This record gives sequence, structure tokens and C-alpha cells, in this order.
Amino acid sequence: MRTYNKYMDGSRILLGCHRGDRKNFPENTMSAFKAAVDLGLDAIETDIRMTKDGHLVIMHDRDIARTTNGKGNIDEMTLDELRAFDAGYWKGPEHVGQRIPTVEEFLELVAPTDIIINWELKEYPRELGERAYVCADKLVELIDRYGVAERSLMNSFSQKILEYVADKWPGKFQIHGYFDYIKIDVSDKPLDSFSDWLAIWRKDAEHVSGFYADYEFAARRDILTCILVPDEAVHYKKAIELGCKMFTSDDPTAAIKILKELGVR
Repeated sequence: MRTYNKYMDGSRILLGCHRGDRKNFPENTMSAFKAAVDLGLDAIETDIRMTKDGHLVIMHDRDIARTTNGKGNIDEMTLDELRAFDAGYWKGPEHVGQRIPTVEEFLELVAPTDIIINWELKEYPRELGERAYVCADKLVELIDRYGVAERSLMNSFSQKILEYVADKWPGKFQIHGYFDYIKIDVSDKPLDSFSDWLAIWRKDAEHVSGFYADYEFAARRDILTCILVPDEAVHYKKAIELGCKMFTSDDPTAAIKILKELGVR
């Protein structure tokens, strides 16, 4: 049986938000993260990338065009260049003036809380080579500086990056992988041999909450499962019945209401 820390031991169903409260605020901005903290959520999922000059910032896409008024790849720009762009205007005039956050800014907000941090490492060795590992190393340095390792989930679609973290810092972090039907930078060891969490990703119109076989696969290996589904009671109820232990929500206010109605929050 795997050993889970007190924040993520499977004894209760956790609710996290996807890039902050992205329903009401620009995703992956400080306002979205502050809203998540104010809502009393269990976790925040967010995305980590590294600038040309070695600073860690929070953004989902490699190219900043979708969520800022600029364009270009994060790894090809300095922090000062990135901070010149507006990361909130696209969500509405009330959000104009927000900047791409640094990981330090995010940690200043969340370190004094007990919120779980689901760090998605977005730089992949197959795409960016050695800098993907440097990005992971820098993130661990900051996690240690702010003392949040115990409540950190290390998450990536890259199996290689997760294997690297698991091998370099054995037992230090919860490892959050994606079932082997998502194969990016395939690890040398089986993914389930070093994962504490597996995300249910294989879904369709008839099985929005995932497939029974995937939950069973994880349960047989003492691995916890998480999922992102539409924030509707029918999907949450089904996922809970199948064994889901953590939801990542795009509309956390709705998700809180649903889980309260289902009697699990």
C-alpha cells in the first residue's frame, strides 16, 4: 500500500480548480488564484513554464497569444518581455492590467494556506530537451524555499519528467500521471509503478465520467484517481460511484454546490 500524506490520503474527496477560478477570472492569473483560495477549495491546479532567462512563470500554452495581448513562445522571451503583456483583458474590461504571474508570486499567496498545489510541468523533453528537467529542478527549489512539498502534486503529461522527479526526490512529492493511453515522453519504468494519482482522461459521450476499467486498474494498484468533468451533478455522482477521489473544476462555485448536494462536502 502506498503511503499518502495527510493532505492527500484518499480519506475524503478533494475539490480543486483548473488554472484557478477560470469561470469568473482570467485563467492562471493572481485574481483567479485568490478567488480559489477565498472559496476554500482543497487544491489549485496550475501550469509551469520557464522563460528564456530562467524564471518560472504560470501559463498553460507555450505561445502566449491565446491569453494575452502578445504572441510568441515563453521559452523564447525574457521575464521582463513577458510581463509587458496584459493577461486579463480578454476576459473582460474589469480584468485589464493583469500580468503573467511568476511562481514566486503564486507561492506568496498559497504558502500561508493549507491548499494543495497541483503543479503541471508543461515543458516536455521531446519538445524542449534538457530545459524541461531544469524547469523541474527550479520548481523544486522554490517548493522547498516556501515549505510546501508535503502538499505538492507533481503533474505532467510527460512520463519522463514524472519519472525524473520520482527518482531524484523519492517519496517527497505525490506524483500525478495520466493513464498510459496518453503517451508523451514514455518513461523507462511503468507509469503506474511510481504514480500516486492517475487522471481519468479516456472518456466519451456515453462515459463522460470515465470507464470502470480505468478506476479498477488504479484501485488494484492502490493509486488514487482524479478527473475533470463538466460541472454537473450527474457527472460528479457517477465519478464518485466509480471511485474518483479528486475533481478539478472549471467552475468551482458550481462544483462546491454539487458536492454539498451529494453530501460529500
